[in-house]
Amino acid sequence: MPITARILVQRIAYGALAIAFLVVLFEMDAVIADRISTDDAFSRLFQRGSLLPLFALMVVMAGAVEFSRLIRASGFRPHSKFAYFMTAIVLLAPWLSAAGWLGKSPRAEEGLYWSLVLVMLAIPVAGALTVFRGETKGSLRDTSATLFIIFYLGFMNSFALQLRCGTDTPAREGVWLLLITILVTKCSDIGAFFVGSAIGKHRLAPNISPGKSIEGAVGGILGSILGALLFASAGTIAAKLDAPPSVRTITDVLTRSFSLQSNAHSLSPVLRAMIFGLILSVLGQLGDLLESCFKRDAGVKDSGNLIPRYGGVLDLIDSPIFALPAAWFLLTGVWNLP
Repeated sequence: MPITARILVQRIAYGALAIAFLVVLFEMDAVIADRISTDDAFSRLFQRGSLLPLFALMVVMAGAVEFSRLIRASGFRPHSKFAYFMTAIVLLAPWLSAAGWLGKSPRAEEGLYWSLVLVMLAIPVAGALTVFRGETKGSLRDTSATLFIIFYLGFMNSFALQLRCGTDTPAREGVWLLLITILVTKCSDIGAFFVGSAIGKHRLAPNISPGKSIEGAVGGILGSILGALLFASAGTIAAKLDAPPSVRTITDVLTRSFSLQSNAHSLSPVLRAMIFGLILSVLGQLGDLLESCFKRDAGVKDSGNLIPRYGGVLDLIDSPIFALPAAWFLLTGVWNLP
């Protein structure tokens, strides 16, 4: 489908505003963390994040409401209020545990530990709610739908706060690691849109999303790889441009994310960036297609009407949902980010 001038301008304007908003939000979160020097309970919490966890909570809860509507439109009856409550606390577990609010643990992945514990607790409670409802018809699907909301939107997105707040990532650097992950994943959306609109001819999944093409999928992969390569070379570019110290601090973190040496046979930064971009793009596109399946099942085009042509909150976060756990695993598990 060819891109009209109006759509092109609109996409560029929305994209530029979104990136500017994210950069400002992430920088403010980092500045707040840097300026807190006291050691009380709330100070430890804000040292691990402030604006970002709260913004993530707002976005994910809005997505959970939209997702519950999709599920109900498909004929299911999830225990929505319980799902919302559990989604919120599972999402925030890495933030709260990093500040010691959930008890101290020698595990570096304490936030992940608590998220899993909360998900396990949600299973019998959801079962009890189904039993107390007193209706056997649809009990399996309703209980499953309730738990899926919690896992899909709470647990999967909790890896965003595991990157930002978790004790397995350096306190301030987690801000930029999360930003890298989001932007590299969204580079896939941008690449897929422009390439698919320009030369897309072979449909990728016509029964799920007729507008997506194989050419667009390849463009998405290339977009994420190029984005990751740009971040991997950010420090070098900033040095050549003689960027101010504040910018150099950020770009050095971005570059170091792909140049950490975990063993004697470590991959080069370029290859790491390419692998990072490839995996996040593939998973992001899979997340996008899965949400399209949900919307088709519910008989709707968009999950909401937050932004014209973009849809609802769920339409915006569907690709990072699958990419976030992979990014956390690559950066902290495979490449041993200190």
